[in-house]
Formats: sequence, C-alpha cells, structure tokens
Amino acid sequence: MKKTRKIQIFIDFDGTITIKDIGDELFKDHGVFEPYHSNLVKGKLKIDDYWNVVFKNLSSELSKELISDYAVKFEIDKSFLIFNKFCKENQFDLFIVSDGYEEYIKPVLDKYDLYGISFFCNRMVFKNNGEILPEFTYASESCNCLSASCKRNIILTKSEPDAILVYIGDGASDYCPAQYCDLIFAKKNLAKFCNENKIPHHPFKDFHTIYLILKNLITKNKIKPRNQARILRKKAFEFE
Repeated sequence: MKKTRKIQIFIDFDGTITIKDIGDELFKDHGVFEPYHSNLVKGKLKIDDYWNVVFKNLSSELSKELISDYAVKFEIDKSFLIFNKFCKENQFDLFIVSDGYEEYIKPVLDKYDLYGISFFCNRMVFKNNGEILPEFTYASESCNCLSASCKRNIILTKSEPDAILVYIGDGASDYCPAQYCDLIFAKKNLAKFCNENKIPHHPFKDFHTIYLILKNLITKNKIKPRNQARILRKKAFEFE
C-alpha cells in the first residue's frame, strides 16, 4: 500500500475499543458513580478530584484479581482485531491512550491476544487496609484537559517528526488530544465536540469503518498533515 509518510495511530480504550466503558461500569457496580460523574461533565469537579472521590467509594472487597475477572466479561469491537492486523501489516505505530486503569485494560487486551500493543493509562494502588488509590503515572501540570493521564503529552512524546498522527476516540478525555492530530476519527461526544468546534473529522461506527476510510485515503494519497494540529504541537513543544 502506497504511503509517503510514517503513520502513527493513537486510540482511546473505554467505549472506543471496548463496546462499553469498563471504568464507568466498574464504579457503577462496585462504588458510587453519581453525582460525581455528572459533576465532572458539568465542570464542577476536576478530573483528579473526580477519580479520588470515586476511588474513595470503591468496595474494599475488590482486589486486582476480582477487577481482572470483572473486566474480561466485557466485549471489544471485534473489527478492532482486523484493524490491528491491518496496522501491523502496514507497519503503522499503534498506541492505546486511556484515562482508564491498567488493572482492567491489560486483562482485556490479553483476552483477545492483543499482545505487543503499547498502552498508556493510570494505575491502581492496593493498600494493605483494603483501600484502593488511583495513581496518575502520566499526569501533567501543563495540561488542563479532562484526562488525568495526559494523552496530549503521550502523543507529543511518541510522535516522530513528519509523521501523520491519527486519533480515534469517543469521549471528553479525547477532546484535547484529538486536536493535536492530523486525522481524527470520532463518535459520540468527541464527534459532537469536533462539530461544535469545526474540527475536521471522520465519524465512525466501528473499526471496520475506520479501516475502509484509512485504506482509501492512503491508496489515493489523500492522507496529509493538518496545519492547525501542527501549529498546536509546535506551541506545546515550545511551552514544555
């Protein structure tokens, strides 16, 4: 397949690769989800404050093993398996960027034999007294987005000069990082955000849709840098 530039793809996990948001479901089933989530969406809670308060209300009976067992009951978009194979065959860099947690992301990836995909996310710390705390490994003080794991900085760190950056996502934690990418695939709240802010994007239903669009753009040599994304990346590098 003809391609003139290196292609690097950054993908959200919950609600994008997975059918349901596993993190949200975990806190609904084993903690207290509302009114905290609504307050986060309304801007009444900062993202780190949100995570701290919902973790405080998690069941003390949860363990790493129980969370893993809970996570593997959830399904992924099966067309992601074909998309992942397509990326491997064409040597596209694939990164999962998530504001979720390794303790449920890794078991799901392992369930589908999706070994070798680099993923960046938060972690859970299990204390001897049964308390579980969030650990924001990729937090950044310089970014005020709706993600404790700074997806923007992961993109800036992993992106190569002159590469085409592709972003795939669905929610509020994707608003910031998507803007720094050249080609955006969006659904649900991210699509709404892109529409409201006049950000060019391709709506998608599943990864089969993305595969068809991306393959067509590459074949016709229509995959190109997005000037506004390049400017934002340059400013971010200068600020950092």
